[in-house]
Amino acid sequence: MVELMVQSPWRALAPRGSGAGIVATPIERPGIATVMARKGRFAELIARVQADYGVALEDAPKRVAGERASFIGIGPGKWLAVSQRPETGFVAVLAAQLDGLASVVEQSDGLAMLHLSGPDLPAVLEKGFQIDCAALGANGAAVTSVHHVGATIWATGDGGVAIAVARSLVGGLLHWLEASAAVHGLAVTPERG
Repeated sequence: MVELMVQSPWRALAPRGSGAGIVATPIERPGIATVMARKGRFAELIARVQADYGVALEDAPKRVAGERASFIGIGPGKWLAVSQRPETGFVAVLAAQLDGLASVVEQSDGLAMLHLSGPDLPAVLEKGFQIDCAALGANGAAVTSVHHVGATIWATGDGGVAIAVARSLVGGLLHWLEASAAVHGLAVTPERG
């Protein structure tokens, strides 16, 4: 039997239409965690993340990125921490560094991430997201839904966006993406690590 977690959740992602109005790139990395500040430890948490990751956490729906990790604000005192490069043990190291300051919950096996870019990105996003994705700006983030699938979306600072969904809901996201992007041309590039 094939080990399910070894397979990419994006294995069914395929080009649609002609052209490259939208470029989809799977993001395959082992380090994703939810970080939730402990009561009364917020200032210490911010100082520790600044010291260990070179990132000034914001308690806002924003993405802040350092060399090793990005922290995406997903709620009051809550972030999605994503390793910037394939890094075995990222979540365990993060949990040890933030011990007593935050609860760190492993999400690496539960979430799948996809990067979208291209000249027709705004037109495609507005076909499924329940928010105005253009309002995200350069580093904005939101926890919302796309085509009835719960998703976290954030601007990646390169004109594109990253989308994280539960691995079990990737099929629903792909259905929306393929239908919405086909008219503009959906190109697929190799994974980003």
